[in-house]
Amino acid sequence: MDIFAYSDYRLLLKELYDQRKREDAKFSYRYIAMHAGFKSAGFFSQVLQGKSNISLRIAVSLGKVFKLKGPELEYFENLVHLNQAKTQADRQHFFQRLLSLKQGKPKTLESAQYELFTKWYYLAVHELLSFIRCKDDFKELADALNPRISVAEAKDAIRVLEGLGLIRKRAGYYERVDPALTTGDAWKSLAITQFQMSALDLAKQSYDTVPGRHRSHSTLTLSLSEPEFRRIREDISLLRKKILELAKSAPAPDRVYQVTFNVFPLSRIEGE
Repeated sequence: MDIFAYSDYRLLLKELYDQRKREDAKFSYRYIAMHAGFKSAGFFSQVLQGKSNISLRIAVSLGKVFKLKGPELEYFENLVHLNQAKTQADRQHFFQRLLSLKQGKPKTLESAQYELFTKWYYLAVHELLSFIRCKDDFKELADALNPRISVAEAKDAIRVLEGLGLIRKRAGYYERVDPALTTGDAWKSLAITQFQMSALDLAKQSYDTVPGRHRSHSTLTLSLSEPEFRRIREDISLLRKKILELAKSAPAPDRVYQVTFNVFPLSRIEGE
């Protein structure tokens, strides 16, 4: 079983339990409670169902019950932290910890693809290559972005994009390739949330770094009900598709833009 492929510690525990049960019919919830320090055998069932969380002490004990050690045990502990984190900052912190633990493992297609969303400039460099002819002059790529990135970051972006098959080198130049990308839902959700937060930071910076004639920001504060909100969300989805088609048909692109839509409540929602 590849521990490093899991993004949900409860699912991991369930499959670890099923595996041990197949190997030893005497392995039970009661056995786990006895060796992990639970007060009752039913607690493990509540954890699997998402009705109870576990502490770091119990996570370590469970890891030992299931014979996890070294990087596997560390991965499991950080996965528990990630799944139970209360803030986006904590989720991002533990997500990065999990990524670092995955670094030494052979990359699956899924793990390589969600790496695309971990740095905002990966996609930006991919778009730059639609109109910049670049050999191995990573400084040219670094200087072309706003805000500027380092030469090392530009080189890293080329490495990731080439590894994903999104770009290739032909006649000495890097060019874009556009295969379909798919990622596992859980990891994609974490990575894209992190990417979107980076995009929001870039939007704030643009007030100081981009002339007004080259940017567009607008804000509305409205009173709505659930049906109107759903309609707005659908309209934004249609507009996104329209903008994507517009970008695909651009005959001579000469710049990279970030387009961000945000609709969120400023008041409490009854029942939530």
